[in-house]
Amino acid sequence: MIRGGTEGQCARVLLELHRRGFVQRTAVFQRTGVFVIPVEQVCGSVKEIRIRRLIQWRTLHEVLRLVSFIRRASIDLVHAWDADAAIFGAIAAKWAGRPYITSRRDMGQIYAPRKLQLMHWADSRSASVVVNAEAIRSKLLQDGLSAERITCIPNFFDLEEFDTQAEKPFSQADKLPAGLKLVVVARLDREKDVASIIAALPDVLSKRPDASLVIAGDGPERIRLEQKTVQMGLARSVVFLGEVMDIPALLKQCHVGVLTPQANEGLSNSIMEYMAAGLPAVVTDCGGNRELIKHGVTGSVVSVGDTQLLAQSISRWLEKRDSGFFDDWKSRGILQDRHAPSCVGDQFAALYSRVLGAV
Repeated sequence: MIRGGTEGQCARVLLELHRRGFVQRTAVFQRTGVFVIPVEQVCGSVKEIRIRRLIQWRTLHEVLRLVSFIRRASIDLVHAWDADAAIFGAIAAKWAGRPYITSRRDMGQIYAPRKLQLMHWADSRSASVVVNAEAIRSKLLQDGLSAERITCIPNFFDLEEFDTQAEKPFSQADKLPAGLKLVVVARLDREKDVASIIAALPDVLSKRPDASLVIAGDGPERIRLEQKTVQMGLARSVVFLGEVMDIPALLKQCHVGVLTPQANEGLSNSIMEYMAAGLPAVVTDCGGNRELIKHGVTGSVVSVGDTQLLAQSISRWLEKRDSGFFDDWKSRGILQDRHAPSCVGDQFAALYSRVLGAV
């Protein structure tokens, strides 16, 4: 139950629904992360279901443990929050005789065909499929899922929590360069395409030599990206921070947020964090990114792989930030109107009540 991504969204919604009186229990594949203790304080012990591979005897044993957990805990409705959970959660819920909800929180473009088939099987038999972006809804409709089965609920974002954390000193402040700072917050996977930002950086530096790029995140692409910066002569202009736990405090020190996925993006938590920090965001037109950014108002949306336009957009927003011509309240207003805990909590509460009422 880590801070970011789907896991963080699940934990935050769970805590919000607890405040509304919902009785919930939680099962995870790995009982780790910053939310384990807060969740256990309100929902009891988090059950670890140790599924590591799709096909092996151990997997069957763990699914049966999940079936037993559902029955013994008298669970009325199962909500599986990610792709793997949807597959195994659907099987366990059906064997336990309980209705279930699945979630699709990305475009599903990086999964093997067999996994996609299993996900579609789970979705097509669920009481509802929760998506967090209209782009995902459109993709599921193209794949043949019925419209009435899909429920779009945006990501949860607590501005008050973010602002409290942003006031704290950044733990790696000594590593941050002086001058204007671009920042990217992302897991360093190939589909996140951080390489495009590095490729665009020389053009940015030609206009703003005082700029630098700060990369917060880790992953399998990190070594390749570090080598690329050295080969391009950018080692002094790019800082790799690795995994960062205090993102709000980092973003307070930065000027423009950048995110350039080339595939699989849902509704980005990183972009929402940029918005909360009052940063203009330059993002690629991938997944739900366009649903968050008002082009020309709160940032720019550029085509995937267009490093020239990416560099031009970054330079333009750096200039606006440096000259004070950016209204951060517009970005924060979007979060308050669409993603506040009360708003998202209402939508989940209504969905659960509707599904349980139909049983």
